[in-house]
Amino acid sequence: MRKTLRGILVVVAVTLLAAVGAYAQAKPATVTCVGLYSETDAGTISYRVGQGAWAAIKVGDKVPANAEIRVNVDRDWVELSPAGNPNAVYQIAGSESGEVLKKVSDLLKEKPKLVVFPKGTKDKPDPKFKDKLVVTEYLGRQIYMTSDGSTRDIKYGDVLDITGKVTIIAINNTITLMNSSGAVTTVIGPLKFEVEKVLKNEKLYKFLNVPR
Repeated sequence: MRKTLRGILVVVAVTLLAAVGAYAQAKPATVTCVGLYSETDAGTISYRVGQGAWAAIKVGDKVPANAEIRVNVDRDWVELSPAGNPNAVYQIAGSESGEVLKKVSDLLKEKPKLVVFPKGTKDKPDPKFKDKLVVTEYLGRQIYMTSDGSTRDIKYGDVLDITGKVTIIAINNTITLMNSSGAVTTVIGPLKFEVEKVLKNEKLYKFLNVPR
């Protein structure tokens, strides 16, 4: 009986160790920049690995999990999504008290904001996102105005209703939006537009890439 019990305990211990190992291996190797606002073009949001040189972060960049991120302008921010989990996002924002330094490994220990994207197809749109667009990526500061006139900065994973309006403030700033069918549209600023026009596939101007 004691041998049997010892055997069971050994199996349980091995199983737990395997689970812990699997969890450790599941940690993302990179985080992807899915949103960025920087007031200058000088790379005020940057990263480095070890004692290497600082490199400016751009939207779409994959930042290693062993990197350190720096934000040195108080109004700037960056949003990062871990590899393999686009429904999770972390934000690092600047501070009025000075330069902000954050290790990616420490960031990943924090609780992320969870977002949801449409799971529909062209033949079967996601009914939960009817008459809505979801932000999948952005560069620069974008403002969303609801039908009641309230406004907010647009962030990754935000759901924009058909009655809303978007303002892309600066030249060459962009926002990428997903509809209920999973199709994406990228809009380039500066521009003000109604969400409804994108949902109806109306061209806002010649540079708008609207899936047909």
